[in-house]
Amino acid sequence: LLCILGGAPSLAWAQMFVTTGRDTLRGLPGVEVLVEPLQPELEAVGLSTTGLTREVTQQLTAAGVTIYQSQRENPSSSKPYVYVHVSAVAGGNGDVAVAIQLHLRQTLVSLTTESRVVNAMSWDQHSVSVMPLRMLRADIVEEVRALAARFVADWKAVH
Repeated sequence: LLCILGGAPSLAWAQMFVTTGRDTLRGLPGVEVLVEPLQPELEAVGLSTTGLTREVTQQLTAAGVTIYQSQRENPSSSKPYVYVHVSAVAGGNGDVAVAIQLHLRQTLVSLTTESRVVNAMSWDQHSVSVMPLRMLRADIVEEVRALAARFVADWKAVH
């Protein structure tokens, strides 16, 4: 056990630091917004992919982030987009476990092969919480807004 623990730090020294987070937003001209299609259970409480797309788009636009409607419009070679994924599992007591992810995904170039890695996540925020079914729609929209606000804060910090 001591040999393994003693060798672990040397392995960590050999690892290359890969920048993620706000630094990967620097220099981007804008983003697209993509919300993953919602589960039927989430649509049943009044949520919609279109509605969440509109929420995130309006929030980013209000903060000064340029929104592109397609990759063709987006002048950046990395074609960045904000990706939102919401998933839920109902509990037996009327509560629902909800996982929400908000990522910036973009095309990145490999330093070793010069190949382009499509759809790499370079910035992310996520939350997992339990919400009462009666408040599910409002709580999910509020949490998506909170994650988008973190994106806006990081965007503004580097632009």
